[in-house]
Amino acid sequence: MILGALLLASSVTAVPLARSFSSTLIGLLGGKPKLTFDAEGNFKVVSFSDMHFGEGENVVWGPQQDVNTSIVHTIILENEKPNYVVFNGDLITGENVYADNATKYLDQMFAPTVTRKVPFSSTHGNHDNTLAITHQEEIEYEQAHYSALSYTRSDVGPKPYGCGNYWVPVYAETTDLVPAVIMWFFDSRSFTSGNPAGPGPIPPQANFYWVDENTVPQYIKQESALMTRTWKKVPPALVFVHIPVQKADILAALPSEGDHDDDPDPATQGFLNNTYTGLDLPFWNALVEMDGGRGTVLAVTSGHDHGDSWCARAIISSGVPICFNGHSGYGGYVTEHSMVRNARVFGLNLGDLAQAVPVVRTWNSYENSTINDEVVLGPEYMKEYN
Repeated sequence: MILGALLLASSVTAVPLARSFSSTLIGLLGGKPKLTFDAEGNFKVVSFSDMHFGEGENVVWGPQQDVNTSIVHTIILENEKPNYVVFNGDLITGENVYADNATKYLDQMFAPTVTRKVPFSSTHGNHDNTLAITHQEEIEYEQAHYSALSYTRSDVGPKPYGCGNYWVPVYAETTDLVPAVIMWFFDSRSFTSGNPAGPGPIPPQANFYWVDENTVPQYIKQESALMTRTWKKVPPALVFVHIPVQKADILAALPSEGDHDDDPDPATQGFLNNTYTGLDLPFWNALVEMDGGRGTVLAVTSGHDHGDSWCARAIISSGVPICFNGHSGYGGYVTEHSMVRNARVFGLNLGDLAQAVPVVRTWNSYENSTINDEVVLGPEYMKEYN
């Protein structure tokens, strides 16, 4: 079991994360500024997905496409004014960039968030694993250049293609020892062959389309057990992973708010050469076990399927809410209803989290300054299917 945390340094002067009472909880290490809810008891998270920077660097439309994505990013940040930003995979189109310049697109992608000094995390997608760039390289670059704001880590998982698995606590107040909510981030791996010089083979150790089944489930179970031992509970959880869990396929046909352009067969975890392997289930089962039927897992949110921006829950997939981000970038394929780019927003409130079964509000925020598809995820959402 590999549980070596990468300790992050920060130049921000702030209250450090508590570590004296439990140095074994990996997410509490590193001396990062302590994330807290605001004075009104709110904490807003904006999740961008599939920005696909660098997709057309050798053609006229490429740079303008990246400019347009940055405009989407800026408009949504200005409208929502989040406390935290998540970049939920496919940050760049790695097969279209060169190894010696791939990271410059990360600078461009992070810029609107960094300019506003909003803390953030990243997950990574299949287009972030190519012959020109890997998940590990993106994580190390982010840590080296954005340590003041980035909470991205690599706690566990196979390097260099599946190592971005970690969690980040958010507290009601700086003096609290027990977080009000945990944000979990997981690496769904996979690899996109090719680069500007031509196609290349997929490395055998990268040819997977699911969260690592050998290290991550045990990591979730161990950290959850330590949370229970230390805090007497596992705090409510928001989960982010780029490639959707396979259970999303079961929910696709249900009526739910948001776009369903990639239904009835969203591209999901667990498939290899168009054959379902079942090797995504250890990760999913670990999340369900952490939820424990208590509603602990508020939502499992993904990108990857640009035309899906819905949330749904049903007992046939354990009742855990599953959400899609939609499409935040001008790179990548476009569907009928994803032409106006968006991000998914989670509005966390301390009162909502303190209910017997916690709930969370979520909606889609668009580049044309509209919002849509707002729902409250919890025991009453899609109750007829639960």
